[in-house]
Amino acid sequence: MKIKLSINIMWPVSLLMSIVSFLMSSQAFAGTVSCSANTGAMVLNTGNVIVQRDASVGTIITNKLTSQTVQTAFTCFVDQDGVAPIIRSMLAMNALKSNGLAVFNTTVPGIGVMIGFTSTMNGSTSSATIGEMYSWSGPYWTNNVGYWTSGSATWSISNVSVYVQLVVTAQPTSGVLSGYLADVGVTKTTATNDGSGYPLIPVSINGTVTRVACAITTPNLTFPIGDVLASNFGNAVGVVPAGAQNTQNLGLNCDAGANINISLAGTQNPDVATNSVLALTNQGNTDVAKGVGVQLLYNGSPLVLNNRIVLKQSSGGQESFPITARYYQTKTAVTTGKANASATLNLTYQ
Repeated sequence: MKIKLSINIMWPVSLLMSIVSFLMSSQAFAGTVSCSANTGAMVLNTGNVIVQRDASVGTIITNKLTSQTVQTAFTCFVDQDGVAPIIRSMLAMNALKSNGLAVFNTTVPGIGVMIGFTSTMNGSTSSATIGEMYSWSGPYWTNNVGYWTSGSATWSISNVSVYVQLVVTAQPTSGVLSGYLADVGVTKTTATNDGSGYPLIPVSINGTVTRVACAITTPNLTFPIGDVLASNFGNAVGVVPAGAQNTQNLGLNCDAGANINISLAGTQNPDVATNSVLALTNQGNTDVAKGVGVQLLYNGSPLVLNNRIVLKQSSGGQESFPITARYYQTKTAVTTGKANASATLNLTYQ
């Protein structure tokens, strides 16, 4: 004997409405984002970056170096979803962190790079460096401020530029910075990822790093001459009063074979045409001496402003160069007052 069962399942009305409501809610967040890139590639030129040979690991050796700015990098149509600009590194991560930020290896051994970008969206400009902990950031990428809409909108991501800072990660060396640095792209804010599946703008880096052949062991030189009587000067331009000078040693530690050059940078004294005489600090003020300038000398010869001279070729190790500061009369009469001066000694090595 066969028994036929007829079973009817009745859903409570309230439960059925909840299921329908859930499905509608799910569909509301399943929006779409469609973007196009408006430029093919970006380049970041660092120029020649100088690094001291004894720079310690973790030393940041540049300010932010920035690429060109792309006025309108992406155009995105968004329907019931959100979009945000992102940057992702294409370099291997170094174990070093710098202030909590990620550092990546470059093509120059011992030199790493921190990578970030700036962008504008919907009138809001923001910047982020990879490693900053945003809610959707990962270890190799990060995002700037994005926007979400419950309807539909077309947004531009504009004023996009990439920036880097170089960091010492090991014993620094000289070399060429080159290659594929990063990608700038976009991501859905409801399903963030590293930009895969959306247009990406590749960013390359070009530049050089030069490790200098000498380390300066006396970064600041002060020449205390002391008080000098106005009566010790003469009545002619060019007089150097006896004892109105002081000598300090410029110290370097150099690689063998380094050719050491020096040049003087500063403000020429306007009272004389002699281009080795420095102006006094705040010259012309009522409390500053008149008729006086300052000269710096090496081996008894005045250093001429902006004129490079060769000091020597180092045999390696510690080097010391005596630099003398002295007063120099610039007018036929000298009046009392402060007589200080400052200048910069530029050292280059070949």
